[in-house]
Amino acid sequence: MGMTCTVYRATDEEIDRLLEEPAGLVDFLDPDDGSAPRLRTVRPKGLLGLALRLFPITITEVVPDPRADVAPRVIDRDRSVDIDKGWHGLHFLFTGTADAGEEPACYLVRGGEDLDDEGQARALRSDQVRRFAEYLSTLDAAELSRRYDPARMTSLEIYPDAIWTRRVPEEDSPREWLLECFADLRRFISQAAATHDGVIVHIG
Repeated sequence: MGMTCTVYRATDEEIDRLLEEPAGLVDFLDPDDGSAPRLRTVRPKGLLGLALRLFPITITEVVPDPRADVAPRVIDRDRSVDIDKGWHGLHFLFTGTADAGEEPACYLVRGGEDLDDEGQARALRSDQVRRFAEYLSTLDAAELSRRYDPARMTSLEIYPDAIWTRRVPEEDSPREWLLECFADLRRFISQAAATHDGVIVHIG
């Protein structure tokens, strides 16, 4: 699968809570929408129960939900953007480096506050998102195409480094793919800035 990047919208208050309770990160990144039923094991009595003990068979049933009349939790499907493996190539186009660069250009790979010990998740506050959005708004496809340098990207081992010098049709080139990733990221960050949200960048 490789190392992919997803950027999630989060309020500054949510970021504060995650910094205080890092264990909540998993649920934040992959929330339960309540659609999966809860199951429990059924243990029949009498002869059937005795017979089942002789065979590796488990019987389950759906647990009745006492909150059946309560509307299920609604998950915002626009709360994240997936830029797949394009994160490192975009960082190079933004900074000209493999892992350095000035803020806010470097925010896909550096900056913000770590949310886990592995360094896979970082939080950018709303003011940082606003700066990132302003920076991205200064870029366009023509400028990024000018910065695109397959030989240097391969030399710097920009992930996934095997693809940059591969001979493919122009419409399928890694450059076009990165430009599509850029358009999705710029749109998402612009929307997050407009609602005064922060974001969580997860690479893993």
